[in-house]
Amino acid sequence: MEKRLGRGLGTLLGGSASEASGAERLPVDAIRPNPHQPRRVFDRAALEELTQSILRHGVLQPIVVRPLGTGYELIAGERRLRASIAAGQTSIPALVRKDVTDQQLLELALVENVQRQDLDPIEKARGYRQLCEQLSLSQDRVAEMVGLRRATVANHIRLLELPEVAQQAVQDGSLTMGHARALLGLADPDRIVNMVGRIIREGLSVREVEAMVRASTRPAPNPRPDQVLGVAPWIRDLEQRMSEHLGTRVSIQNVPGYRGQIVIDYYQRSDLDRLIEKLAPRSTV
Repeated sequence: MEKRLGRGLGTLLGGSASEASGAERLPVDAIRPNPHQPRRVFDRAALEELTQSILRHGVLQPIVVRPLGTGYELIAGERRLRASIAAGQTSIPALVRKDVTDQQLLELALVENVQRQDLDPIEKARGYRQLCEQLSLSQDRVAEMVGLRRATVANHIRLLELPEVAQQAVQDGSLTMGHARALLGLADPDRIVNMVGRIIREGLSVREVEAMVRASTRPAPNPRPDQVLGVAPWIRDLEQRMSEHLGTRVSIQNVPGYRGQIVIDYYQRSDLDRLIEKLAPRSTV
């Protein structure tokens, strides 16, 4: 555990030699999964590795359950339970906790998972949000429980504002959390989805995405008095396309006869260097 699980909950996980000695073997088909498990996707390779380990050495750490009807409900250890079933085991060592309330079950399931398992950022975000909503906790309290800064918890929860396509890209590793945080600067879901496609196709870095988002959200300067107020839709469309491609604001000043100029903004030396590489890359010949 990184820090604490909430008052009294840390002892429920067991793990010490004395606690493990109090484990009993329970039939795997008598154990119901934890309904509050935040993990939705279990890594197949990691699960297979654990399955092989159980075949060779058995389950080294008991799972934790509580009585439920004529069977039991899992508190912690779903990966061990799944791997044991995959290994053909009919029973598993378990610590039975009889005094665990529904509130404690939810808190332990969420906190144990977001601390102990390799959840992806979206799964962690869902776990943090569940802690806030189902236990009526503040983000400060959740951060304290899982041993993180409040900003880290808040940044994760904000990822759930992204369209499902973007969330899925984070889960499958196509986008990093840095990419996802940058995309939050775009209010339009359709633009976010389009940007996700570009990031994946072109291998855009987090810095490039941040620059593109800044460019697309930066307000345009006030037009000069001598500029025509009405701008043709094709010009606005082309400005938008070029802005997104170059990652900075682009303005097109066109006069009859298709004469004029294209103005590309940059704000620091790194911006200028990046634009030069895009517009006039050095020859590699």
